Amino acid sequence: MKQSIIFTALLAASVVFTGCEKWLDVGDPKNAVETSVIFQDEAGLQAAIAGMYNSGNAIELGRLSLYNSLQADDLSANVTGYDPYKNNSLVSNEATVGTIWSSLYIGIYRANDIIEGVPKSAGLSDAIKNQSIGEALFLRGLYYFYLVNLYADVPLVTGTDLKKNELLPRTASSVVYSQIITDLEKAASLLPTAYPGGSDRVRANKWAATALLARVNLYLGKYAEAERLSTAVIEQTGVYILSEDLNTVFVKRGTDAIFAFDVSHAGYTTVGLNAIPAAGSVPSLIIHPSLFSLFAPNDARKANWIGTSAGQPFSYKYKVRSGIGNEYDVALRISEQYLIRAEARVYLKDLDGAAADVNKIRKRAKVNDIEMNSEEEALVLIANERRMEYFSEWSHRWFDLKRTNLVGKVIGELKPQFWQDTDALFPIPSRERQMNTNLTQNEGYD
Repeated sequence: MKQSIIFTALLAASVVFTGCEKWLDVGDPKNAVETSVIFQDEAGLQAAIAGMYNSGNAIELGRLSLYNSLQADDLSANVTGYDPYKNNSLVSNEATVGTIWSSLYIGIYRANDIIEGVPKSAGLSDAIKNQSIGEALFLRGLYYFYLVNLYADVPLVTGTDLKKNELLPRTASSVVYSQIITDLEKAASLLPTAYPGGSDRVRANKWAATALLARVNLYLGKYAEAERLSTAVIEQTGVYILSEDLNTVFVKRGTDAIFAFDVSHAGYTTVGLNAIPAAGSVPSLIIHPSLFSLFAPNDARKANWIGTSAGQPFSYKYKVRSGIGNEYDVALRISEQYLIRAEARVYLKDLDGAAADVNKIRKRAKVNDIEMNSEEEALVLIANERRMEYFSEWSHRWFDLKRTNLVGKVIGELKPQFWQDTDALFPIPSRERQMNTNLTQNEGYD
């Protein structure tokens, strides 16, 4: 019997949990009754938390760092396998589009199990309960942030009841964003400032939730709140520091990281594996000329984050192709908080404050300070700085073009033979629509 990813994800979520009660009835899925997960002890809960973080999302979201960079103007490709993204010509049965959708929903279901099950467990302390629920809320907010920015309206799944979830229609993006804000605000209130278990910033703390919340508020045009939240993160003196050595930004104990995914179980970071060429070979993915030309000759980011092989530039932020070594997939870092605050300050009419924040990033890059003389000029300067700072990272450039309503102009002029305005969104995967007839398709597909 065909079932949507809603059901598939629910099954995948359940198998990682030990020390907890799960399915009562494993018969016909449409008649299955799923109990609330009850975590009997901390060991079972920690296994569930590990499954929530290691559900494949770091690898799939790592692919987005490349795919969305190809859709935008940060990367180009020398191999045809990337053509659907390079040429902005996705179709609804593109396998990677469906895999990204399903991986994100698996992560959401694993988070939902913890959010529902932990409060009912008698054998856990309040501190452990708050920590685990806070982490689950953070990850659910993160995963929905990517879903809504990739697909727009998506099913809003906040529980584990199969019958309620398997045929859910799409929920308006505004409602999904409201849930993201609710989740992240609650996560920030529940999580301690310390990283749990002595982790190397690979599990969420209060400041990870606050940092993501600052980004969300910027995207929604809530500039005073974005400034307040980013300032709160920046002011954690001695915790989050712009490292003078750009080669330490993505390592395990780098001071720039606010939150990173530990992908040692995979043996590689997705960007490192795919962006770094074999010795002496032509890179499969190269830095787009329009990006390369932005860097000043003496920009330390150009020297440290862009490599050259066979005469072509490639993304070299991650130094290890496989074997992972000393690197994590860094999802949130402190430089973004300065650039969030800078952009918010422009809209709040504080151009001097905005320039001061951008110049902190530029000082680290060893390039000259800039001045901002008008709002229009300031926004262009900040957009360029974000592009140089975050190329091939976590969809930043692609999402920036979309949220500022520039994607049609920039990509349309760059790729006039391919671009249509409907390319700004991923298609809803055809497999999901076949199994859930309530899912409508994005305009321009099917």
